[in-house]
Amino acid sequence: MIAKTSIGASFGSALEYGAGLKNGEQKHSELLGASNLIARDPQGMAAEMLAVADGSRCKSAVWHTSLNWPKGETVEPTQLLRAASEYCRQMGADPSRYQVAVYQHHDRPHTHIHIYINRVPVDGGPALDTSHNYARNVKVCQAVSQQLGMSPVPRQRQSLNDHDPHKQSSREYIQAELKTALSDMGITTTDQLRERLLGKGIESQFKQDSQDRLVGCSFRYDELAMKGSEVGHKAQQIGQQLGHNQQEQRQSQDSWNALFVGYAAAKEQDQWQTLFKGYEQTKEQGMKSTLKQVEKSPEIEEKQQIKPTRGLRL
Repeated sequence: MIAKTSIGASFGSALEYGAGLKNGEQKHSELLGASNLIARDPQGMAAEMLAVADGSRCKSAVWHTSLNWPKGETVEPTQLLRAASEYCRQMGADPSRYQVAVYQHHDRPHTHIHIYINRVPVDGGPALDTSHNYARNVKVCQAVSQQLGMSPVPRQRQSLNDHDPHKQSSREYIQAELKTALSDMGITTTDQLRERLLGKGIESQFKQDSQDRLVGCSFRYDELAMKGSEVGHKAQQIGQQLGHNQQEQRQSQDSWNALFVGYAAAKEQDQWQTLFKGYEQTKEQGMKSTLKQVEKSPEIEEKQQIKPTRGLRL
C-alpha cells in the first residue's frame, strides 16, 4: 500500500471527483464510509465540511489522500475501510474528531481509495499538520500494511501514475536493460552505458559534478521519462557499479598481462632449449663427420696398411 497526498481549498470539487462526477460524467465510484457527516452526497458533505472550516483561519482545509495497492492484490471493502481509518488515525486525523469521507474508484486495474479529510477538527482544535507528508505517508503505510497483513510498501515509493500499465511496463523494461548493461564488465563509462541503452531504444542523461562523480540520471523510453530512483538505479549506485566494472577490467587485464608474460617467457625458454639442443646435435654430427673423413684419408689408409715386422731384417 502506498499513499499520495495533496492539500487544497475546495471541498466541492474534491468530493465531486471522489464521487466520480468529473466534467459532468459519472465514473464508477462508491462511497465506502464517512464520519461526522450527516449527508452522503458530495454536495451535502462539502457544505458540512465548509461550515466547520469557516470557523477557523485555515485557508487550505482539504486533505486528499489516495491509498493504492499493487496490481493483483485483492482487498475486501471492510479491509479498505480499516486501512482508511488507521491511516487517518496515525496521521493525526482521528475519525472521531475529524470529518472524513472515503470513496473507492474502479477505473484502474489496481485497488485504490480516496480519503477526504477536513483538516479542521469538529471540536475546534488546531488544523491537521501537513509537514513532512512524504515521509509520514511512507511510515504510516508501512505500519498499516503490516498491521493488516497487506503487501509491504515497496522500497522506492511510487506515485499514482506508476500504476498505469504503460508506465509500469516501461519502467520494468528500463530496469531490466539497465541491470543487464551494468552487469557487463565491459561497460565502464557513462558514454558506453548510454550507447548500450540507446541500442535498446532507451535515451539516457547523466549529470556529473566537478570531480566527475555521478550525481544525477534520467531515462526516457516510449515517450515516458523517469528518474533513476524510479527504475531502482540511483546515480550513486550506477557510478559505483561503473567503478566496480573498471576495477574488474583492470584486474582482468593485469591477470592477462601476467599470463602473457609468463607464456612468452616459457616460449622463449623453450626456444632457447630448442636452439641449444639443435646446436648440440649439429656439433655432434659435425664431429662424427670429421672423424669419418680423417679415417678415410690416404695417409691414414697407407699407415694402416703397413704392418710392423717382427725380428731383425737383414
